[in-house]
Amino acid sequence: MPLPASCRPFLLLPLCIAPAAWAQSTAHDDGTAPPTELDTVQVQAAHYQARRDDTTTRIVIDAAQLRQYGDPALLDALKRLPGISVGQGAPGRSGTLSLRGLGAGYTQILINGQKAPLGFDLDALSPEMVERVEILRAPTVDQRTEAIAGTLNIVLVAGARKEAESLALAWGVSNARSAPSLTWQRSRRQAQRSQSVAVSASRRAFLVEQQAVETAYAPEGQPEVLRSSRLRATGSRQAVSLAPSVELSLDNGDTLTLQALADASRFQRSTDVAWDTWLGPPLAQVHYRQHTRIAVEQLSGSAGWTHPFAVGGSVTTRLAAGGNREDYRYREQGVGTDGQQNLDDHTDARLRVHNVNSTGKYALPTHGRHTLEFGWEGSVDRRDEARLQQLRPIAGDAGSISDLAFDARIRRMAVYGQDDLQLGPRWSMYLGLRWETIDIRSAGSGFAAIRQRDSVLSPVLQSLWKLPGTRDDQLRVALSRTYKSPTLASLIPRPYTSTNNRPLNPDEQGNPALRPELATGVDIAYETHGKDGTELSLGAYARRIQDVVRTETTAQDGRWVATPRNAGDATSWGVEMDARVALSRFLANAPDVSFRLNATRNWSRVADVPGPDNRLDGQLRFTGSLGADYRINPRWTTGLNYSYRSGGPVRISSGQIDIDAYQRELDLYALWTLGPRTKLRLSANNLLRQDLVSGQVLWDAEGRQQLQQRRSGAPLWRLQWEQQL
Repeated sequence: MPLPASCRPFLLLPLCIAPAAWAQSTAHDDGTAPPTELDTVQVQAAHYQARRDDTTTRIVIDAAQLRQYGDPALLDALKRLPGISVGQGAPGRSGTLSLRGLGAGYTQILINGQKAPLGFDLDALSPEMVERVEILRAPTVDQRTEAIAGTLNIVLVAGARKEAESLALAWGVSNARSAPSLTWQRSRRQAQRSQSVAVSASRRAFLVEQQAVETAYAPEGQPEVLRSSRLRATGSRQAVSLAPSVELSLDNGDTLTLQALADASRFQRSTDVAWDTWLGPPLAQVHYRQHTRIAVEQLSGSAGWTHPFAVGGSVTTRLAAGGNREDYRYREQGVGTDGQQNLDDHTDARLRVHNVNSTGKYALPTHGRHTLEFGWEGSVDRRDEARLQQLRPIAGDAGSISDLAFDARIRRMAVYGQDDLQLGPRWSMYLGLRWETIDIRSAGSGFAAIRQRDSVLSPVLQSLWKLPGTRDDQLRVALSRTYKSPTLASLIPRPYTSTNNRPLNPDEQGNPALRPELATGVDIAYETHGKDGTELSLGAYARRIQDVVRTETTAQDGRWVATPRNAGDATSWGVEMDARVALSRFLANAPDVSFRLNATRNWSRVADVPGPDNRLDGQLRFTGSLGADYRINPRWTTGLNYSYRSGGPVRISSGQIDIDAYQRELDLYALWTLGPRTKLRLSANNLLRQDLVSGQVLWDAEGRQQLQQRRSGAPLWRLQWEQQL
């Protein structure tokens, strides 16, 4: 029997079979036809996965994975993700986050798809505030292309998918210092409105101990200096964060999203350093003490509006504004070889940052195979810093006062267009073009006014090909133009002086003549995605970088100064893989165990630096991690993760080598479900408590100097109680 025309679409078939069968049954009762038995018809739709189905490369990590180990800060969770590493920071502070072993601006960090504002501190984010994290190894033009190594997009919780309320209390201990925290979350959903709020409060106390050995040799090889030092830093960071959001669905189909993030923190640290000189001239200060206090308030908010058109397509706009208030207080004292104080430095700094950002995107109605979008982005960042340094009269020194204030403004404007083409059932392509201009102006005491304007044109092509004859295998290819613009700090020619200035401890000063680094790159990857959650990705990348910036240490007016400079071209390339698989794929009736593995091997060469080890500044040769999760029963789950980060020498110039520390970390967790609404989580980080060994080597016609530092490692134990209210 033919079906009605309205029932011909396949998805309506089950709704149409019933009336058709009823008609046949009625006919049989009239003696016209026998009954027909129909099999059950099931319609199933494959679950959408961005990593598998998007034309553009995108690895999405959801909130459950980020919170699995009960980490106190988001950075602690990110270090286990594919291709991500977190370096060693100053005592009590977080280290640099990098993709493919490249940090220091090569990795783009976005918050909700937008560049994090000047002065934003990632320490303000806890895993509970984050909905998901996206790793983009190749860029898209609707986001900034300032991403030579890749992009990390942190998407904060907005709205609510269901009603829930939870409370988590945690207590951590590391090096006999405590780290308590509290997190409360609440989400509510109504017919046309959803809202959520997350509040966190934490205090992290720390103790860092470090030993160093400094040596120097004459050109003929005779030892001239042998010096040792001991550093001990203690302190704490207290922080309170608030992240509310509201999402409204309007009667005309529009969507309005409001988000905010507020954070207030207080950081204090006391650092003591003592030097013993066994050979050679003693330092001016053989004992040094610094007291640091930093108060930070951050506030940002955004409003996003989406309007769909009746004929298809939509327009989306977003306006964001925010600012930071930071107050610094440094007190430094130094003692000479005679036991008398000879340094009394009082430095006070005040920093104010204000920013406004506007973005918009117009999506045209789908036309054939094309999904066209056009958009814009504009932003203004203002930075006003006052810094007063007083060297007070002491030990016959008359003292001095330095007023090092400056202000700066950074304007950005960009327009772009992109098209997602479906060329066939197994082949899709993404084409994008973005033009962006950056205008930086700065003026301050002690240096001439700076104005720098740069423009970058970034074409991007990405392609996804689902291999014929297979169900789960696919191939990705991407070609892109990306860049890295100089940071504001690297442009300002204002000195940051060092105590006991020498080649191994120079002053730092910016360079207003810096130009952006431009990179042309290619990415390829083979992927397979199985029904049971199995994933495998094998990839490779290459970048050709122009006007590479590297830091050189030279003598200027009797002091040693480290200054960044553009220095020719470089190439960077590597291979990477990540995989996820369940033990049941290999063994029948296996325990509920799943494995995760990721590894990245990187190489690079800077053309005008002699080898070996003439890699890009700070690039890691290898990063990787191996993890396993075991669901013992519905009440018990446990897991562990081992991560490795290579170190070794990196040649910065013809006479300078930096030595990065090797890192090995072992983390574990155990989750006990006490009831339907209560959980208890025990976690341990850095169980291997490996010491971190780093250093520096300098040589010239006058000889060779070497510094080796060893920082002691300590595990963090953490117990967290989680309650659904």
